[in-house]
Amino acid sequence: QRQQQKMAGTKRKGAGGGPSPAATKKRTKPSTKTVAPSASSSSSPCKSAIPAPSSSAPKLDPQEALLSTSTSLFEYLERLSPRTLRSIYALPSPRGPTVAAAVLRSSCITDMGRQVALRLVSCGGKFKVGTLVEGWIHRHGRRDAFLALRRLESMGILEPTLGLATRPGEENSNSTAAEDDDDGDAGDKRARLMGKDAVLTQEFCLAMKLYLSTSSSSPWPMISQDQLLAYKKAEAESKVEPEKPSRDPPTRAELDVYTQSSWDSVLHFLVGSDDGHDGNIDEPSDAMVQFLKRIELMRPDPDYKGPNPSKNGLQITSKGYEFMLRDNNAQVWLFVLQYLNTMAHHHEMKDAFRIEALSFLICLGSCRVGEGYFSSQNLPSKSARQVMKDFGRFGLLFVCRVAGKIAFYPTKVAVNLVAASEKAGRVKTTDLGQSVAATRSLEDALSAPVPSRSHLAVVVQTNFQVVAYTRSKLHVATLGLFCDIQSYRRLPNVIFFHLTRDSIRSAFRLGVTADQILRFLHVHAHPMLRREGQRLVPANVSDQILLWDRERRRVVMDEVWVHQCRDAAEFAAVGQYASDADALAWGAAHTNKLYIHWSKHMAIQTYIRKWRTKQLRS
Repeated sequence: QRQQQKMAGTKRKGAGGGPSPAATKKRTKPSTKTVAPSASSSSSPCKSAIPAPSSSAPKLDPQEALLSTSTSLFEYLERLSPRTLRSIYALPSPRGPTVAAAVLRSSCITDMGRQVALRLVSCGGKFKVGTLVEGWIHRHGRRDAFLALRRLESMGILEPTLGLATRPGEENSNSTAAEDDDDGDAGDKRARLMGKDAVLTQEFCLAMKLYLSTSSSSPWPMISQDQLLAYKKAEAESKVEPEKPSRDPPTRAELDVYTQSSWDSVLHFLVGSDDGHDGNIDEPSDAMVQFLKRIELMRPDPDYKGPNPSKNGLQITSKGYEFMLRDNNAQVWLFVLQYLNTMAHHHEMKDAFRIEALSFLICLGSCRVGEGYFSSQNLPSKSARQVMKDFGRFGLLFVCRVAGKIAFYPTKVAVNLVAASEKAGRVKTTDLGQSVAATRSLEDALSAPVPSRSHLAVVVQTNFQVVAYTRSKLHVATLGLFCDIQSYRRLPNVIFFHLTRDSIRSAFRLGVTADQILRFLHVHAHPMLRREGQRLVPANVSDQILLWDRERRRVVMDEVWVHQCRDAAEFAAVGQYASDADALAWGAAHTNKLYIHWSKHMAIQTYIRKWRTKQLRS
């Protein structure tokens, strides 16, 4: 059946196993639904909770539209209303305290705001703003104190008595006036603000007290070795065969393989690569294919003219090409974001579901990779267990039956997604360096006797040659988006490309930007370049890519109407009228030609007829 599916698709043509233009690749829709995670084979399969896109989608309100453009988890939280955030803080332990601590660590709160919040927690939760600003903060930092208070109030940490909280993109006269040192009304508002009380919300205060008094760093009790031994002993003594067999806990290596295979099934489907671990990458399920279409990463072939629309193949969109060049955390967050938006539109209690999903995702960031947690003990609600199964389809969790119960094991993807979001605002957006952990894991992959297919280490040379250490055709297809595929050369564990003007411009035509190309080369740069302090991309290469990008905007094409004037007098009169009407694109005095914007050429023609008639009468 897999062979029939592969033969049904329109495969790329590439000599010697090399890449070919990704824009010509089309994928057929899977004829059967594939149970993707082999890891969860021991648990009972369930239908996907991801609804298919409806033809008549409800109109988004401004709040939902703002949430749908969030680029990270904590930016999503920052755009929620303080009332919703307080509802999350009020969740029973461990979810509420874990979320409160994660928000306090994140970039949503400034460093000064963290100090103020922690001091208020330990000082009763209430203080005069004047005493707080003048007694706790140095005089050189008092201007930033009102910004810190505003962020605390907008995140539902302070009661809305100060009137500083604003929606994203809005201005607040009270906050801006409080931050200025001018006289007049601003000074009066600042004085009134200094006399008010800064009060912690009850939900956040109780959640932080619980978090600070907890001895365990994990949000849920982990599956202990004693529990596993007790179950094995009871199973050995029992003569009855269990209805649903259990398996041994997965190792960290198995978790990495499971995550990579789950995610690669989507990425390989996007680029149309038939590569995989031992050549066996399953096609995504029908629900996942519909999901890819909903988030506009793929679309039906617009050139298909067959009688049966169900047989129309899918092709990657320009948004899909942009998605391929993003880092792993950004790719995963796009899926999670669309999942939250989809469930919010189709779920009757969207606020309750959103609170459940967000709290569960943030708790995963505090878990340990390789440790398991029982779902029946830690996820009592049905909606939480459904979220667990859906996150398992994204590769965030490994769901299986251990010690006679359903358990979930967080993967690196889930932990890194939350950790990267916490640190997103503490570094400049132009900082493209990798974390130490990511570099170390890449070094381990390169030093292994048989390198895995998941690693990618790129070296860009000053002669525009790109050397990539990889064994994956997925990486080859991704590099082929902006590299010259005619220069493709391959050795067992390394491939060679060249960057050319035509290859970069072809990537631009697909919707890829110069910044995305440079970021991809920076993120996947070889660890040896970072260790020796060298430039990750040579200056002449990065400058040339930016210059090729600017070539597209050097000349602007405009549709015009050309008018040949009879003499210099007509050229001067018509040119002056067209210039006054903002219709003149260009004029050549030596040939008496005028170039008029096409949208306004009818009015100019009318004026020319009137002008010539007037000249004949005179």
